Amino acid sequence: MKSFALVLGLAIAGIQQVSGLTPPSDATSYTACASIEVRKELRSLSSAEWSAYESAVNQSQKDKWVDWFGFLHTKVAITAHGNSNFFPFHRKFTRDYEKVLQSYDSSVVLPYWNEPVDYQNPSTSTVLGAGYLGSNGASGTNCVTDGIGGNWQLVYPDDHCFQREFTGNGDIPAWYSPEYITSVIQSSTTYADLRAGIENSIHGIIHLSMGGDMNTMYSPMDPVFWLHHANCDRYWAQWQAISPDDRTYMYDGNDIDGKPVSLDDDILLSNVPVVSVMRLGYGDMCYTYDTIQEANGNASALSKRQKCTKRPNSQTQAMMQLPADLLAKYYPSFAKGSNNILESEMPSILPGQPMAADIEATAAYVQPKPNEDMRGKMPIFSTQTDNWIKMMGYNATEIRELEQNAVEFVNALNNAGYLSPYSH
Repeated sequence: MKSFALVLGLAIAGIQQVSGLTPPSDATSYTACASIEVRKELRSLSSAEWSAYESAVNQSQKDKWVDWFGFLHTKVAITAHGNSNFFPFHRKFTRDYEKVLQSYDSSVVLPYWNEPVDYQNPSTSTVLGAGYLGSNGASGTNCVTDGIGGNWQLVYPDDHCFQREFTGNGDIPAWYSPEYITSVIQSSTTYADLRAGIENSIHGIIHLSMGGDMNTMYSPMDPVFWLHHANCDRYWAQWQAISPDDRTYMYDGNDIDGKPVSLDDDILLSNVPVVSVMRLGYGDMCYTYDTIQEANGNASALSKRQKCTKRPNSQTQAMMQLPADLLAKYYPSFAKGSNNILESEMPSILPGQPMAADIEATAAYVQPKPNEDMRGKMPIFSTQTDNWIKMMGYNATEIRELEQNAVEFVNALNNAGYLSPYSH
């Protein structure tokens, strides 16, 4: 095992005593964070939280941090995608960006965007509104003129305005659904399974749908990038938290050269090992997610093993009523009677729901209770383009196989009479 100056604190036995987790025999121990920040879904931010985040992002852009991160991402775009490097690299990358924002305002915590909630009609999402992440680029120039990145002028890789070009002539086709992501989380028994299931589905389609800068190697130019990758990281963190003894340090699969990966491998663009980012709440990973906090009761639960007994919401309960054969095939945890809410990506957020900051200002919104009128069949999602697959160095056969299996998933649930609660 390499010796790293970054290494802090507790001995292996100490971690085991505190948490019950069993790290790898040669894993370095990292001290528990003195405080743990909670990353929230964008729609739940207060007006003060959103204002602080927006201000820090715009200040960092003026200081060329946006260009810098775009440059860094371009340097490793191929090696960080399509293999097991994907999650650890982006976990550290988003954390580094978050720390830059905190240098402007220490109260800022990176939010995430739970995009599948908006999967049926993405371009109408309140998240892509003029007051938040901004809308499509202008006709002819693709320059974004509203939202958090509105009218940005960027210098990498050359002087240009911040650009978007939504697919579907501005009416973005459907994405992968919360139901599908739930199936990926429940069906993935290895780290490599989860990585492929997330990267080859919702990850790629969001990049493509935004178009413009987001559909390039310097995609961190688009503010959506950071909330999108925070969400991908959340999927990984939840998957780890479902079975922490088994999954916290699970890291398998291959690198870009087809060689087996190791926790001792240096994270791309750094000299720190993968093991340093595997456990949230320790070392430099001083954050968690609101969904994990909700399941475990509070952020301090990151240092404990706790069983999640919170009752599933109505969206999850409806999905649990699928025929037994479909549950066994697509939702093995539900088929076994599990009620662990970390295994469900069926949030109570509904499409079209306004931002908490806007509700705060008007005090007029009352979230409707799910009912049959709000439910509908799932559409077939859009697919990744050949150009995108080639640019990212992806395995085209692997991508197309996943897409075919996902089509079969949608058809199976629709044929069973299942109606998605995220249809409006």
